[in-house]
Amino acid sequence: MMKKERQAYASTKVSLLVFLVAIMFVAVLFSFRFSIENMKNNQQSGINGLLMLIEFERIEGVLQWEKELDARKMTALVKAQDNVLENNPEVFRRLASKGYEIAGGYDQAALWDMPYEQQYQLLKNSKEKVERITGFPMKVFGGRYFSYDENTLKAADALGIEYILGRGTRDVEAVIYQPKEYKVKIISVTNVDVGGTMGRGSLCDYSLWARGADPASFGAMINESIAKQPANIILVSHSYLGGTRVEWWAEYQKALESLSVNWRGFGNWIKNQKLIKLPNAEIPINREVKYTVPNPAKAIEDYTPISCASFSEEKSDVSQGPLLRWLDRKSVV
Repeated sequence: MMKKERQAYASTKVSLLVFLVAIMFVAVLFSFRFSIENMKNNQQSGINGLLMLIEFERIEGVLQWEKELDARKMTALVKAQDNVLENNPEVFRRLASKGYEIAGGYDQAALWDMPYEQQYQLLKNSKEKVERITGFPMKVFGGRYFSYDENTLKAADALGIEYILGRGTRDVEAVIYQPKEYKVKIISVTNVDVGGTMGRGSLCDYSLWARGADPASFGAMINESIAKQPANIILVSHSYLGGTRVEWWAEYQKALESLSVNWRGFGNWIKNQKLIKLPNAEIPINREVKYTVPNPAKAIEDYTPISCASFSEEKSDVSQGPLLRWLDRKSVV
Protein backbone atom coordinates (compact mmCIF):
# COMPACT_ATOMS: atom_id res chain seq x y z
CA MET A 1 0.00 0.00 0.00
CA MET A 2 2.79 2.38 0.92
CA LYS A 3 4.50 1.65 -2.39
CA LYS A 4 1.34 2.49 -4.34
CA GLU A 5 0.91 5.70 -2.37
CA ARG A 6 4.50 6.72 -3.10
CA GLN A 7 4.00 5.97 -6.79
CA ALA A 8 0.77 7.99 -6.83
CA TYR A 9 2.49 10.86 -5.03
CA ALA A 10 5.40 10.77 -7.46
CA SER A 11 3.01 10.70 -10.41
CA THR A 12 1.09 13.66 -9.01
CA LYS A 13 4.32 15.56 -8.43
CA VAL A 14 5.44 14.94 -12.02
CA SER A 15 2.05 15.99 -13.35
CA LEU A 16 2.17 19.15 -11.26
CA LEU A 17 5.67 19.91 -12.47
CA VAL A 18 4.64 19.41 -16.09
CA PHE A 19 1.64 21.66 -15.50
CA LEU A 20 3.80 24.38 -13.98
CA VAL A 21 6.30 24.17 -16.84
CA ALA A 22 3.44 24.44 -19.32
CA ILE A 23 2.08 27.49 -17.49
CA MET A 24 5.53 29.12 -17.52
CA PHE A 25 5.93 28.35 -21.23
CA VAL A 26 2.56 29.92 -22.03
CA ALA A 27 3.45 32.96 -19.90
CA VAL A 28 6.80 33.41 -21.67
CA LEU A 29 5.14 32.97 -25.05
CA PHE A 30 2.45 35.52 -24.17
CA SER A 31 5.05 37.95 -22.88
CA PHE A 32 7.11 37.59 -26.05
CA ARG A 33 4.06 38.11 -28.23
CA PHE A 34 3.06 41.15 -26.18
CA SER A 35 6.57 42.58 -26.59
CA ILE A 36 6.43 42.09 -30.36
CA GLU A 37 3.00 43.71 -30.58
CA ASN A 38 4.16 46.56 -28.37
CA MET A 39 7.22 47.04 -30.59
CA LYS A 40 5.00 47.14 -33.67
CA ASN A 41 2.70 49.66 -32.04
CA ASN A 42 5.66 51.84 -31.08
CA GLN A 43 6.96 51.67 -34.64
CA GLN A 44 3.58 52.63 -36.02
CA SER A 45 3.14 55.50 -33.56
CA GLY A 46 6.59 57.06 -34.12
CA ILE A 47 7.45 59.72 -36.70
CA ASN A 48 7.83 58.27 -40.18
CA GLY A 49 11.37 59.42 -41.07
CA LEU A 50 13.25 59.47 -44.38
CA LEU A 51 16.93 60.37 -44.85
CA MET A 52 17.83 62.04 -48.13
CA LEU A 53 21.39 62.46 -49.38
CA ILE A 54 22.33 65.12 -51.94
CA GLU A 55 25.71 65.35 -53.64
CA PHE A 56 26.96 67.87 -56.19
CA GLU A 57 30.70 67.40 -56.16
CA ARG A 58 32.47 64.37 -54.67
CA ILE A 59 31.77 60.82 -53.60
CA GLU A 60 33.56 60.58 -50.22
CA GLY A 61 30.61 61.76 -48.15
CA VAL A 62 28.26 59.34 -49.91
CA LEU A 63 30.63 56.47 -49.10
CA GLN A 64 30.79 57.52 -45.45
CA TRP A 65 27.00 57.55 -45.30
CA GLU A 66 26.82 54.17 -47.02
CA LYS A 67 29.08 52.65 -44.38
CA GLU A 68 27.04 54.13 -41.55
CA LEU A 69 23.67 53.15 -42.99
CA ASP A 70 24.89 49.63 -43.75
CA ALA A 71 25.77 49.26 -40.07
CA ARG A 72 22.30 50.48 -39.10
CA LYS A 73 20.60 48.33 -41.76
CA MET A 74 19.15 51.49 -43.30
CA THR A 75 18.94 52.98 -46.77
CA ALA A 76 18.25 56.47 -48.06
CA LEU A 77 16.92 58.48 -50.97
CA VAL A 78 19.96 59.73 -52.93
CA LYS A 79 20.00 62.64 -55.39
CA ALA A 80 23.35 63.21 -57.09
CA GLN A 81 24.33 65.66 -59.78
CA ASP A 82 25.13 64.27 -63.23
CA ASN A 83 28.90 64.62 -62.87
CA VAL A 84 28.88 62.60 -59.63
CA LEU A 85 26.73 59.86 -61.18
CA GLU A 86 28.90 59.62 -64.29
CA ASN A 87 32.18 59.58 -62.37
CA ASN A 88 31.05 56.93 -59.88
CA PRO A 89 28.69 54.54 -61.70
CA GLU A 90 29.77 51.51 -59.66
CA VAL A 91 28.88 53.26 -56.38
CA PHE A 92 25.35 54.16 -57.46
CA ARG A 93 24.80 50.75 -59.03
CA ARG A 94 25.81 49.18 -55.70
CA LEU A 95 23.58 51.53 -53.69
CA ALA A 96 20.61 50.81 -55.92
CA SER A 97 21.17 47.06 -55.53
CA LYS A 98 21.07 47.53 -51.72
CA GLY A 99 17.68 49.22 -51.91
CA TYR A 100 18.69 52.89 -52.01
CA GLU A 101 16.39 54.98 -54.19
CA ILE A 102 18.50 56.91 -56.71
CA ALA A 103 16.70 60.05 -57.85
CA GLY A 104 17.32 62.04 -60.98
CA GLY A 105 17.68 65.78 -60.97
CA TYR A 106 18.41 69.04 -62.73
CA ASP A 107 20.29 71.69 -60.75
CA GLN A 108 21.26 74.38 -63.25
CA ALA A 109 18.05 76.41 -62.97
CA ALA A 110 14.64 76.30 -61.32
CA LEU A 111 11.92 74.50 -63.27
CA TRP A 112 9.24 77.07 -62.47
CA ASP A 113 7.72 78.44 -65.73
CA MET A 114 10.16 76.49 -67.91
CA PRO A 115 8.53 75.40 -71.22
CA TYR A 116 7.12 71.87 -71.37
CA GLU A 117 9.37 70.70 -74.20
CA GLN A 118 12.49 71.77 -72.30
CA GLN A 119 11.36 70.12 -69.08
CA TYR A 120 10.39 66.93 -70.90
CA GLN A 121 13.88 66.66 -72.39
CA LEU A 122 15.57 67.35 -69.05
CA LEU A 123 13.53 64.69 -67.25
CA LYS A 124 14.03 62.24 -70.12
CA ASN A 125 17.81 62.72 -70.09
CA SER A 126 17.94 62.29 -66.33
CA LYS A 127 15.79 59.17 -66.40
CA GLU A 128 17.89 57.54 -69.10
CA LYS A 129 21.12 58.32 -67.28
CA VAL A 130 20.00 57.05 -63.86
CA GLU A 131 18.54 53.86 -65.33
CA ARG A 132 21.63 53.21 -67.46
CA ILE A 133 23.92 53.60 -64.44
CA THR A 134 21.84 51.82 -61.78
CA GLY A 135 19.97 49.22 -63.81
CA PHE A 136 16.77 50.17 -61.94
CA PRO A 137 13.77 52.33 -62.94
CA MET A 138 14.05 55.97 -61.89
CA LYS A 139 11.03 56.69 -59.68
CA VAL A 140 11.96 60.13 -58.29
CA PHE A 141 13.03 63.43 -59.87
CA GLY A 142 13.97 66.71 -58.20
CA GLY A 143 14.71 70.12 -59.70
CA ARG A 144 16.77 72.96 -58.29
CA TYR A 145 15.22 74.31 -55.08
CA PHE A 146 12.84 71.30 -55.35
CA SER A 147 11.01 73.40 -57.94
CA TYR A 148 8.25 72.09 -60.21
CA ASP A 149 5.14 73.31 -62.00
CA GLU A 150 2.37 71.76 -64.06
CA ASN A 151 4.71 71.25 -67.02
CA THR A 152 6.90 69.12 -64.73
CA LEU A 153 3.90 66.99 -63.82
CA LYS A 154 2.93 66.54 -67.48
CA ALA A 155 6.47 65.55 -68.43
CA ALA A 156 6.75 63.13 -65.50
CA ASP A 157 3.48 61.46 -66.48
CA ALA A 158 4.60 61.16 -70.10
CA LEU A 159 7.84 59.47 -68.97
CA GLY A 160 6.31 57.26 -66.27
CA ILE A 161 8.13 58.97 -63.38
CA GLU A 162 6.23 58.31 -60.14
CA TYR A 163 7.37 61.12 -57.84
CA ILE A 164 8.48 64.75 -58.11
CA LEU A 165 10.23 66.45 -55.18
CA GLY A 166 8.55 69.69 -54.19
CA ARG A 167 9.52 72.53 -51.89
CA GLY A 168 7.86 72.11 -48.50
CA THR A 169 4.39 73.50 -47.89
CA ARG A 170 3.50 72.28 -44.37
CA ASP A 171 6.37 73.35 -42.15
CA VAL A 172 8.21 70.29 -40.78
CA GLU A 173 5.48 67.94 -42.00
CA ALA A 174 6.52 66.10 -45.17
CA VAL A 175 3.47 65.12 -47.23
CA ILE A 176 2.65 63.49 -50.55
CA TYR A 177 0.14 65.17 -52.82
CA GLN A 178 -1.68 63.27 -55.54
CA PRO A 179 -2.99 65.64 -58.25
CA LYS A 180 -6.28 64.18 -59.46
CA GLU A 181 -5.42 65.03 -63.07
CA TYR A 182 -2.09 63.16 -63.06
CA LYS A 183 -0.52 59.85 -62.08
CA VAL A 184 2.66 61.46 -60.72
CA LYS A 185 2.77 62.32 -57.01
CA ILE A 186 4.48 65.30 -55.35
CA ILE A 187 6.69 64.74 -52.30
CA SER A 188 6.54 68.01 -50.38
CA VAL A 189 9.68 67.92 -48.22
CA THR A 190 10.18 69.14 -44.66
CA ASN A 191 10.58 72.92 -44.69
CA VAL A 192 11.80 74.90 -41.66
CA ASP A 193 11.96 78.56 -40.72
CA VAL A 194 15.64 79.49 -40.51
CA GLY A 195 14.73 82.88 -39.08
CA GLY A 196 15.19 86.55 -39.88
CA THR A 197 15.56 87.54 -43.51
CA MET A 198 16.95 84.13 -44.47
CA GLY A 199 13.54 82.64 -45.11
CA ARG A 200 12.69 78.96 -45.05
CA GLY A 201 14.63 75.96 -46.25
CA SER A 202 14.94 72.20 -46.04
CA LEU A 203 15.95 70.48 -42.79
CA CYS A 204 19.46 70.20 -44.14
CA ASP A 205 23.08 70.75 -43.10
CA TYR A 206 24.02 72.74 -46.19
CA SER A 207 20.88 74.86 -46.04
CA LEU A 208 21.79 76.08 -42.56
CA TRP A 209 25.57 76.20 -43.10
CA ALA A 210 25.13 78.41 -46.18
CA ARG A 211 23.00 80.77 -44.10
CA GLY A 212 25.75 81.17 -41.50
CA ALA A 213 24.55 78.62 -38.92
CA ASP A 214 26.83 76.24 -37.01
CA PRO A 215 26.37 72.49 -36.30
CA ALA A 216 24.87 73.13 -32.84
CA SER A 217 22.20 75.36 -34.39
CA PHE A 218 21.48 72.66 -36.95
CA GLY A 219 21.12 70.08 -34.17
CA ALA A 220 18.74 72.38 -32.30
CA MET A 221 16.68 72.77 -35.48
CA ILE A 222 16.44 68.98 -35.83
CA ASN A 223 15.33 68.66 -32.20
CA GLU A 224 12.73 71.41 -32.58
CA SER A 225 11.38 69.76 -35.72
CA ILE A 226 11.08 66.35 -34.05
CA ALA A 227 9.47 67.94 -30.98
CA LYS A 228 6.64 69.18 -33.19
CA GLN A 229 5.79 65.51 -33.72
CA PRO A 230 4.98 65.56 -37.42
CA ALA A 231 3.59 62.33 -38.85
CA ASN A 232 6.34 62.35 -41.49
CA ILE A 233 9.71 64.06 -41.75
CA ILE A 234 12.55 64.28 -44.28
CA LEU A 235 16.07 64.97 -43.01
CA VAL A 236 18.54 65.98 -45.73
CA SER A 237 22.32 65.81 -45.83
CA HIS A 238 24.54 67.31 -48.49
CA SER A 239 26.98 64.49 -48.02
CA TYR A 240 30.04 66.60 -48.87
CA LEU A 241 29.33 68.47 -45.63
CA GLY A 242 27.43 66.13 -43.30
CA GLY A 243 29.31 63.04 -44.45
CA THR A 244 32.86 64.43 -44.17
CA ARG A 245 32.94 66.82 -41.20
CA VAL A 246 32.90 65.58 -37.61
CA GLU A 247 30.86 68.41 -36.09
CA TRP A 248 28.02 68.11 -38.62
CA TRP A 249 28.19 64.30 -38.67
CA ALA A 250 27.66 64.23 -34.89
CA GLU A 251 24.29 65.99 -35.24
CA TYR A 252 23.09 63.34 -37.68
CA GLN A 253 24.18 60.58 -35.31
CA LYS A 254 22.00 62.10 -32.59
CA ALA A 255 19.05 62.34 -34.98
CA LEU A 256 19.39 58.72 -36.09
CA GLU A 257 19.39 57.63 -32.45
CA SER A 258 16.16 59.49 -31.70
CA LEU A 259 13.53 57.19 -30.16
CA SER A 260 10.82 59.44 -31.58
CA VAL A 261 11.59 58.68 -35.23
CA ASN A 262 11.33 55.44 -37.19
CA TRP A 263 13.88 55.90 -39.96
CA ARG A 264 12.83 53.97 -43.04
CA GLY A 265 14.03 53.40 -46.57
CA PHE A 266 12.17 55.18 -49.36
CA GLY A 267 9.78 52.34 -50.19
CA ASN A 268 8.69 51.75 -46.59
CA TRP A 269 8.50 55.49 -45.93
CA ILE A 270 6.09 55.81 -48.86
CA LYS A 271 3.99 52.86 -47.62
CA ASN A 272 3.51 54.62 -44.27
CA GLN A 273 2.19 57.77 -45.94
CA LYS A 274 -1.39 58.83 -46.59
CA LEU A 275 -1.82 60.50 -49.97
CA ILE A 276 -3.50 63.88 -50.08
CA LYS A 277 -5.63 63.78 -53.24
CA LEU A 278 -6.59 67.19 -54.60
CA PRO A 279 -7.17 68.94 -57.92
CA ASN A 280 -3.78 70.27 -58.98
CA ALA A 281 -5.01 73.86 -58.73
CA GLU A 282 -5.68 73.30 -55.01
CA ILE A 283 -2.27 71.84 -54.19
CA PRO A 284 -0.12 74.55 -52.55
CA ILE A 285 3.16 75.32 -54.27
CA ASN A 286 6.10 77.00 -52.54
CA ARG A 287 8.25 79.28 -54.68
CA GLU A 288 9.90 81.15 -51.83
CA VAL A 289 13.66 81.31 -52.32
CA LYS A 290 14.78 84.33 -50.33
CA TYR A 291 18.39 83.36 -49.90
CA THR A 292 20.28 81.91 -52.85
CA VAL A 293 23.85 83.19 -52.36
CA PRO A 294 25.74 81.11 -49.75
CA ASN A 295 27.20 83.18 -46.91
CA PRO A 296 28.73 80.70 -44.44
CA ALA A 297 30.30 81.89 -41.21
CA LYS A 298 32.97 79.21 -41.47
CA ALA A 299 34.47 77.40 -44.45
CA ILE A 300 33.81 73.68 -44.72
CA GLU A 301 37.56 73.00 -44.67
CA ASP A 302 37.82 74.63 -41.23
CA TYR A 303 35.66 71.92 -39.65
CA THR A 304 37.30 68.68 -38.49
CA PRO A 305 37.48 66.08 -41.26
CA ILE A 306 36.22 62.58 -40.55
CA SER A 307 39.39 60.49 -40.56
CA CYS A 308 37.91 57.64 -42.60
CA ALA A 309 36.52 59.98 -45.27
CA SER A 310 39.46 60.10 -47.68
CA PHE A 311 39.64 63.26 -49.74
CA SER A 312 42.16 65.94 -50.59
CA GLU A 313 41.88 69.20 -48.70
CA GLU A 314 41.52 72.31 -50.82
CA LYS A 315 42.01 75.04 -48.26
CA SER A 316 40.42 78.19 -49.55
CA ASP A 317 38.80 81.41 -48.46
CA VAL A 318 35.00 81.40 -48.69
CA SER A 319 35.17 84.36 -51.06
CA GLN A 320 37.45 82.93 -53.72
CA GLY A 321 39.12 79.88 -55.21
CA PRO A 322 37.90 76.28 -55.43
CA LEU A 323 35.29 76.64 -52.69
CA LEU A 324 33.54 79.50 -54.48
CA ARG A 325 33.47 77.53 -57.73
CA TRP A 326 31.92 74.66 -55.77
CA LEU A 327 29.36 76.97 -54.17
CA ASP A 328 28.42 78.44 -57.54
CA ARG A 329 27.30 74.99 -58.69
CA LYS A 330 25.14 74.52 -55.61
CA SER A 331 21.96 76.14 -54.42
CA VAL A 332 20.58 76.87 -51.01
CA VAL A 333 17.44 74.81 -50.57
